Amino acid sequence: MTMPKILKSTPIQLLICIFCAFIAGNFLDSFYVSLFYTVSSCIIELLMFVLPFMVFAYIFNAINRVDKNSLSLVLLIFLGISLSNFFSLTLSYLTSQTLLPLLHLTPSNGITTQLISKIAPFFHLHLPIPLNTGVAMLLALIIGISTNFMTEENAIKRKIQKFVNYLLQAVTFFLQKIFTPLLPLYVFGFCLKLSYDQALTALFHSYGKVFILSSVIIWLYIPMIYLIATQGQFGLMLESMKKMFPAGLTGFSTMSSAATMPVTLRCTQENVKDQNLTNLIIPATVNTHLLGDNITIIFASMALLTFFGMPQPDFWTFIPFALAYCVAALSCVGVPGGTILIILPVLQNFLNFTPEMLSAITTIYILQDPFGTTANVIGNGGFALLIQRIFRRDQRTATALTEVN
Repeated sequence: MTMPKILKSTPIQLLICIFCAFIAGNFLDSFYVSLFYTVSSCIIELLMFVLPFMVFAYIFNAINRVDKNSLSLVLLIFLGISLSNFFSLTLSYLTSQTLLPLLHLTPSNGITTQLISKIAPFFHLHLPIPLNTGVAMLLALIIGISTNFMTEENAIKRKIQKFVNYLLQAVTFFLQKIFTPLLPLYVFGFCLKLSYDQALTALFHSYGKVFILSSVIIWLYIPMIYLIATQGQFGLMLESMKKMFPAGLTGFSTMSSAATMPVTLRCTQENVKDQNLTNLIIPATVNTHLLGDNITIIFASMALLTFFGMPQPDFWTFIPFALAYCVAALSCVGVPGGTILIILPVLQNFLNFTPEMLSAITTIYILQDPFGTTANVIGNGGFALLIQRIFRRDQRTATALTEVN
């Protein structure tokens, strides 16, 4: 008997896995929950091993295909990432300072103990990380731009292109033949743990009002990016966001922008209609452009300052923090909890977070991660549309100026 066509759909499979996991989490023994969580942890470790090669191959290949006169696109992408992160952080700060007082938050000492997981994996693969993804991205940029200026007959260029082509084939094989078939199992293990811990219940009980407020801000902010990218066409904005739904659902279930990247690439390409542009923007943004994380971390930070009886930072104290945050974000690894682990030293140095506060925000962040990752991947799809619009407008302007001259 063949599987019904609808069950072959990745979003449907993930929805079924999420539903089954949250049901099973209510009656499965901790041993089985830990077993499935161990499998999920091993799968994500395998992905993290491959991720630097994936980022390098996609970005190099995209740059190598870009015309010399279009290298400004590369600069536009990374400038756009930095500006977008900084703007979303600043907007989140100003909004939190205006709205959080309306929630009448009070100091609370029990938030940390309520948010402690009972489940841990039985073992780890301890695969070596051959290269930091930030370094892989930088190498892809440098080598890609350098080879772009070499002649087609250059022996070094041809050897590099041949090597990257083999690497790209290996990465594609891994994504299509190994990771994608295992994705439902990966999702099931993480959601099962979340259900067993009753983590969402704890989140809403201790932090519900702040969580809802930050979610509202996220889902007002991201549609604005799509609206700008579609030049104010509301219907096209809705259609573009609808096409990103499978990526958003995958992000919710995997809690990892990196794990979601294959789906994000496919969904973004449906909107952008340019595979080369998509293959350049999405790998570049998957670890660095995290709108959902930016907003939720700022709201969580400001709320925790109140919970622990500490003063709110003024605007001129926040600006250096936001700049340091943007720099640190370039080294985030795109795994569950990855962003907050990189940002913890920034919170400690600039906002005077104590060890207890760092523990609390780490746990809160991980519990919010399904929702934050959903926003991250959908936000990256909107960012790709926005970059496409800006770059094409600049190309038209440059063409017009050339014709005039």
